[in-house]
Amino acid sequence: MSRLGGDFAGGWLRRLYWPENPAGLVYALAAAALLLIAYQGLAALLTAMALPLAGGGDTGSMRAMVRANLASILPAALAASALAWWLAGRRGGDAARVLAFRRPDLTGSGWLVLVIGFMLAMYVAMMALVLALAIDLAQYTPGPDGQSPPQGSAGEVKEAVFDLANEPRLFLLIFPSIAIGAPLIEELIFRGQLFAALSRTRLGVSGTTVVSSASWALLHMTEPWLMIGMIFIMGLLLGYLLYRFGSIWVPILCHAVWNGAYALLVFANLGGGP
Repeated sequence: MSRLGGDFAGGWLRRLYWPENPAGLVYALAAAALLLIAYQGLAALLTAMALPLAGGGDTGSMRAMVRANLASILPAALAASALAWWLAGRRGGDAARVLAFRRPDLTGSGWLVLVIGFMLAMYVAMMALVLALAIDLAQYTPGPDGQSPPQGSAGEVKEAVFDLANEPRLFLLIFPSIAIGAPLIEELIFRGQLFAALSRTRLGVSGTTVVSSASWALLHMTEPWLMIGMIFIMGLLLGYLLYRFGSIWVPILCHAVWNGAYALLVFANLGGGP
């Protein structure tokens, strides 16, 4: 394991996450609510500002609204992340410890193995769900221009990504929001200070992983139920990785690679690739 880094030693049940939150549960709940409100509010403001550019003259359409919202994610997420750091450092807290900003003892090969393992686990989970429930993935796949499938919506964000794949410049502008902004702020909200506070209750890390994953999935209620289920499963895996490696950088990176890889795959297959 030395080639992968010291954090790989000790097997897959080794625990490196030890929650710290001197501010208490009530403060952590209030901080998480404030973070979510601040992020959503700032994103809404930036969406309104970006709408004339993203809409291309059609500012009243849902398509233009989703595009503008995607463009707003990165700046809103960076601002909300700064707020998360500040809140975690109040009431005697050390922000780096409260948010588990520990630097993992992993080599480049270790990071590669970790990310590939996460991607494979997600793919296996998705295929198992599809096969077990005899799901037709065509029902959840947008058309080449982002059209909803005949059976209903594939999800506003998914359809927007398919649509944007046909416009390379706009896609590249929005890609950082998908691959960096969304993973960063979502991990800080659901596996940051609140996760640490809940882990110190009777829920423990395991119970907190389930609760935080369910909460994260419910935040995506506008998506099809298959996507909600996959988000819940992803939350369980990311919670486990936080428990195992003791650093929020691990779920942030795995989440970012998953989002980015999916977006690039759509882009290569539809509009921007060879």
